[in-house]
Formats: sequence, structure tokens, C-alpha cells
Amino acid sequence: MRIGLTGSMAAGKSTVSAILFGLGFHIVDADKTAHAALGFPKVIAELSAAFGENILDERGLIDRKALARAAFVSGSSTEKLNSIVHPHVFEAMLREADEAESSGWEHIVFDVPLLFETCFERFCSKVLCVVADDETRYERIMLRDGLSREEAAARLARQMGQEEKAARSDAVIVNNGTGAELEEAVKNALEAIGISPEAGSNEAELESYLPDDLDE
Repeated sequence: MRIGLTGSMAAGKSTVSAILFGLGFHIVDADKTAHAALGFPKVIAELSAAFGENILDERGLIDRKALARAAFVSGSSTEKLNSIVHPHVFEAMLREADEAESSGWEHIVFDVPLLFETCFERFCSKVLCVVADDETRYERIMLRDGLSREEAAARLARQMGQEEKAARSDAVIVNNGTGAELEEAVKNALEAIGISPEAGSNEAELESYLPDDLDE
């Protein structure tokens, strides 16, 4: 089964992804794929044509800070960036899923923060959404990024509301408690979409997979 995993900022999606990895699921990470895609020659060529060669460093590779300055100045420029990068990211993610299934993986998890915003749910049989109450999310963002409450609220306001994401998902994972409670919630969500959760072969590698920073 191909499963979409999403959640709003600081809800705990990356931690849930790590739990699923430990249970033996193959994880396809959209953020990591997007980072790698900026090194694809075709993407470099398309981005430099769209935003100018000032976004390239001395080696002819994408200068990510320069690209951000060029692409996030307006909504239209951000849309242009997404229209160039997203198709390459989607293609790479689906190719990784195909390869994983060919290698014998039964379940694939697409870890995609903007799953609904980019319409990637169309590639998924089921969708899991991670949510946490607003106060918990505020505290996580403020601690992680050193922001004020107002700044944290502004960041959250720029995203699709987690209520809408939850309503569009097949199962919801609530992350307001302990790690043990979260793991139990993940297993319950898997059962809700028809998967019996059992410890998989990735358990020994789980420690190296867990995120270093507070969760997105």
C-alpha cells in the first residue's frame, strides 16, 4: 500500500515517520527529495532560465539562499518555483516507490508536508495526518526557532489549517502526549486503514533515522 503522511508545522510528522520506519515501512521523504532535486542538471537549467544566473554559485550549482531571495519575493514567483521543481520531485518520489516495491517492500510511506496543497494525495491509497493542539505547536516552534508567540502564530497561519487536513485524511494521529502514546496512536491509525502494525526489520536502524531537531 502507498500511504501519504502529512501534518501541519510542529505537529510531529517527522517523528511519526521515524516510528513508521521502525515498524518496517519504506519512507519516501519529500523534503529530502526536493533538496536533491535542486542538484539535477535539468532543474538547474530550468531554474536559472526562470530566475537568472545570479541564483548559481561559482560551480554552476544552485545557491539556495539566492534562489530563496529570488523565488519568495511574491506569490507568483513562488508558484513559478513550485511549477518547476514539483514535477521533478514527484517523478523522483514515484520512481523511488516503484524501486522499493520491486525490491519487496509491502508498504510505502510518502512523507509530504504539503500533501494536499500539491495534490500528491492522488498517488496514495490512504492518507494519515498528524495533529497536535495549537498550544503544543506554539511551544515547539518557539523553542526550536527562537520565535515569539506572535511570530509562531504567523507561521502557522500561512499553512492550510490542520482541521482541513485531518478532515481530508483517512486516519488522524494525535500527538499531544508522550512518545509511547504517540507510538500507540500510530499503530491505531494503521489498523484504521487496514494494516496490522508489527515491528519490522528497520528497528535496529531506528536510532539513526530519528530527527535531531524538533519536529516539523
